[in-house]
Amino acid sequence: MHLYRRYWAFYWPLALTACFLLLGLQVFNAVLARYPNAERELAVFAYAISFIHFLEVAMAFMPQMVMVYARSRKARRRVLRFCLSTGVLFSGFACFLGVTALGRQWIAAAYGIEGDILAEVSRYLVYLFPTILLRTLFHYFAGLLTQNNQTRWVSVCAFVGVGLGVVVCLYGYQEAWPAYLTLVSAQLSASAGMLVCAMLAYSQFYVPVQEQNFIEPRYLDLFRYFWPVSFTGMTFGLGRPLIYAFVSRTPDALITIAALRVGLDFFMISQMALNQFRSLLPSLGLENLREKRRFIALVTVVFSLAMASLIFTPLDQVVFKQWLGLSDTLYFHVKQTLMVVLLTPAILAVRNYYHGLLLVYKQTKGIAVGSAFRITSVLLCCWLFLMLGWLNSWTAPLVMVLSFSIETLVVVFITQRAAKATQ
Repeated sequence: MHLYRRYWAFYWPLALTACFLLLGLQVFNAVLARYPNAERELAVFAYAISFIHFLEVAMAFMPQMVMVYARSRKARRRVLRFCLSTGVLFSGFACFLGVTALGRQWIAAAYGIEGDILAEVSRYLVYLFPTILLRTLFHYFAGLLTQNNQTRWVSVCAFVGVGLGVVVCLYGYQEAWPAYLTLVSAQLSASAGMLVCAMLAYSQFYVPVQEQNFIEPRYLDLFRYFWPVSFTGMTFGLGRPLIYAFVSRTPDALITIAALRVGLDFFMISQMALNQFRSLLPSLGLENLREKRRFIALVTVVFSLAMASLIFTPLDQVVFKQWLGLSDTLYFHVKQTLMVVLLTPAILAVRNYYHGLLLVYKQTKGIAVGSAFRITSVLLCCWLFLMLGWLNSWTAPLVMVLSFSIETLVVVFITQRAAKATQ
């Protein structure tokens, strides 16, 4: 039992951090749902934030890289420079998309949008691109705190940042700011608040790690470790834009994309919490794997039951109609989406356990290969469903379920081969 308490003490702050970040998005969606022409506002924000998210999640594994390589003063400086350079590169690309005519052409081609909607999406990108750099630096400091098993401070940082973003979002709505200004201000405030809090926690509580026989990483070592997991992160972020790109070509595109935006954001609360299983093995090692698997299974069951209770009980009326303020039509489509994605927690738990093994083995290319299979599956399934006229608010999330399943099978196979090679 003491092992489970140890695992829980490590895991719950990371899971709570993920939940805080996603709860903030629920507030943002609820505010947008109260603006005039809510479906349009939600769809425009979904288009724009999918590009930002696509680039942000390229940094999703950065804390793991920091944990593995930032184990001396020199290494920490080198890793910080690497993180900073990467953040500047990716945020610069987001700015390019929003500012230049070529970037807007790419957006139009990807989503099949034009006119006012294209202009509004571009405006979001122009104002939101700094969040990528802010989140990248936050991941660096979060990785150092996690390296020290100071995960509770990562949660505190997320709570402070999201709380600040929510306050700004509600204030903007009360003051009748335009929707884009309200959301941009909230996102920037949340990202900046998280970073400042993480920097303060690092300065006060981080204890430098010193290891004997530690080999200082070269930039090439960092790149070799980072690019496969960065590719993996980008494929996480590419899933939704791909689905949106195909859904945009259906008759009910705006209502379907608005429903996917709300439904998938809500489901992401549990998904992001389950994704924290990846950090369990790199931080706590490969001892007692059976107990770690049981812990993962127990937590997954709890999250699945919690999500089911919100979907199949009268709580769904309270959450989606009263709190989020959805119209009857949008509520109907959101519920369809959530009923389908409820199939995925067990799949994600298995995938993330094997991701953790590959991170320990430093076989990050295996994670990238699995992600490539997942994105290919998304592309093929969306194309097939579009051709058959089946693409809607319940078949689109079904694409995600199928693609996650294929990715998990690939990752399990690769991990088994990697384990044999290390014996």
